[in-house]
Amino acid sequence: MKSSLYALPCFNHVEKISTVSSGLSQSCFKVFADNKVYFAKTISNNTEVLVAKSAGYSALGPSVIYHDDSWLVSEFIETSNLALSTLNTENKIDQTIKLMVQCHQLNKLPDQLNPKALIYSLIDKPHYSAIQQTVLLAFSQLILTPLENTKQGVCCHGDLNFTNVLMDEVQSTSWLIDYECACTAPIEFDIAMFIAVNNLNNKVKKITIEQYENQSSVKVDQLLLNHYLLFSYLINALWYFNVSHEKTQNEDKKALLKHAEAQWNALHSSLKITDSPLLNSLSIKLTNVLTTLDFSNQT
Repeated sequence: MKSSLYALPCFNHVEKISTVSSGLSQSCFKVFADNKVYFAKTISNNTEVLVAKSAGYSALGPSVIYHDDSWLVSEFIETSNLALSTLNTENKIDQTIKLMVQCHQLNKLPDQLNPKALIYSLIDKPHYSAIQQTVLLAFSQLILTPLENTKQGVCCHGDLNFTNVLMDEVQSTSWLIDYECACTAPIEFDIAMFIAVNNLNNKVKKITIEQYENQSSVKVDQLLLNHYLLFSYLINALWYFNVSHEKTQNEDKKALLKHAEAQWNALHSSLKITDSPLLNSLSIKLTNVLTTLDFSNQT
């Protein structure tokens, strides 16, 4: 993989390449070439390129230097991510929401989010038994029904983890990175995924909604947000669980299973929401479905 990096036409002379360990999906590298430093990552489709270029033009993200069918190369920003920042949670939310609003205003729209196809692809794995797949599919359909024919979408980042926000606290400058999950979807999906992937509680959820409405002047549909929260917790739990099966180190497996369990528990808790008549009517049925699965024992 590194040998193909050396051969990219955007570099004249590569001095050194080091692996960037953060991230759980694509391979990432820090490239020292031509007296500059670059960030290079493998890509699986053109969606990330489309949004990353648009974000770079808008100064929302790092400038894209080069791309092809396999690689995306951008400027390397030498700073830490927001997850490592000393800022309190409310300030971290404020910084992230500013970037989210800018992302939603980008004029380049990626592919439409397809919740059904996404969930089904996550369930269609050999480590799930036929019974488990049947239960998961039945449960998924209950979650998917309220998301059908939802309102017009915007450019959503799709994975607004605090680790995907770079922050220079001295200059008060921030950048949004890693657009591989970008999609066109309602704003409520991006807000829900932000809440889910950062494991934010209900108190912080209210702050998040208020900050988005204040910074964008757009009203958040809280009922739709609640439905997308269930969807986000489910796909996150499945994704972490699936990736744990690809890891060979026990410590990596344990960390991923811990993430999966946290998302699964949050999904359980979300069934207790009282401001959604549909969730109330389905709560008992959904809970019964959930209790048939025990992810903690499938190591």
